[in-house]
Amino acid sequence: MAHGSHLSDRQRSRAFFAMLVIVPLGGAATDIYIPSLPAMSEHFHADRFAIQSTLLFYMVCYGIGQIVAGPLTDSFGRRLPIFLSTIVFVFASIGIALSPPLWAVIALRGVQGIFVACSAVGARAIVADCFDGAERTRASNWMTVAWATGPILSPALGGYLQDWFGWTASFWFLSGWGLTVVLVALVVLPETRDMALAGRFADGFRLYRKMATDRVYLPTALGMAFVISVMYGFEVLAPFYVQADLRHGPVFYGHLQLVLGCLWLAGNILNRYASAHVKVVHIITAAAGICFVISVLMLALDLSGVFDIVTLVVPAGIIYFLMAMIWPNGYSKCLARFPDAGGSANALVSGLFIVVSAVFTALATLLEAETAWPMWLLYLCVTAATLVFFVGFLREEFDHKVR
Repeated sequence: MAHGSHLSDRQRSRAFFAMLVIVPLGGAATDIYIPSLPAMSEHFHADRFAIQSTLLFYMVCYGIGQIVAGPLTDSFGRRLPIFLSTIVFVFASIGIALSPPLWAVIALRGVQGIFVACSAVGARAIVADCFDGAERTRASNWMTVAWATGPILSPALGGYLQDWFGWTASFWFLSGWGLTVVLVALVVLPETRDMALAGRFADGFRLYRKMATDRVYLPTALGMAFVISVMYGFEVLAPFYVQADLRHGPVFYGHLQLVLGCLWLAGNILNRYASAHVKVVHIITAAAGICFVISVLMLALDLSGVFDIVTLVVPAGIIYFLMAMIWPNGYSKCLARFPDAGGSANALVSGLFIVVSAVFTALATLLEAETAWPMWLLYLCVTAATLVFFVGFLREEFDHKVR
């Protein structure tokens, strides 16, 4: 039976529209308040690591939440988990916007991460539920664009919200977006999961055990964690470099993140065309190798006293672009290992790479400095690890052209 055959064309159209509204929320909740991190440090009279913990704790909970949400949404459907989890997300967002003590903000960020993960996994699974063949490819492309709007556009919006209204404004905005998702789930979204295929909740975790011991899936997922650490490392560390140390405002930082997000998207797009003509292993080797050399050079320059906005942003932008060329190759490899369990495969790899990259980024935040050498050290380590995992452990798996 074809995917989506249990749904009418009208139901599939409604589900597709709902997916476009729901998918960007998780990324926006990660990134929208990043320009406000220095302002929050002043508000709470807290050091950098304490404020950065609001993002790191969210990331860990967001990653773990996705691992749980895979079997949950496969067992109980998409609509009800999205609806209920987003209600909790809305209340957590309102709680943060009311400016409680910092420990409560950190705890509520964890609540946000766990519950928005459920809506993210459920929304991504809608594409597999509703479409097959070329239709699924087109829907997946639109889903990718929708997801990208969260991390690409939200920091720029967050910069303006910080400039106009203060740090709580981003969380009021997330409350409104979350409420919109609740209404869409209630009124627009049909149940897309064919419940005749639903298994028991525990079955998903047994499948996870198989994935975690797979000789390709786990190394690829870890390699992706090192790749994405480039993005998360900048998001956690750079707001203080740009605003507190180099004295630029939140709007400037938001625009900066917008440019970097566009470079990440451009790298993904270029890979699509380059991989049709060049062996994937050569793309990965060249991209990660160049990024490693840039990281070593920038670490040396920073330690020698070279630290300004140009030497921070330009090499970081190049690394964003090149590492993004590796990203889709890893994602497609993970999902292809378990083609009949795309939802769980997607949930596990997403959870793993977020949690692992959060750990690496947290280690970098402990190296507090008023220049960017901790970030360049992080970049050096993760680009080297990317080469080891993708080229050292997985060369044969990626030694081909994508046609």
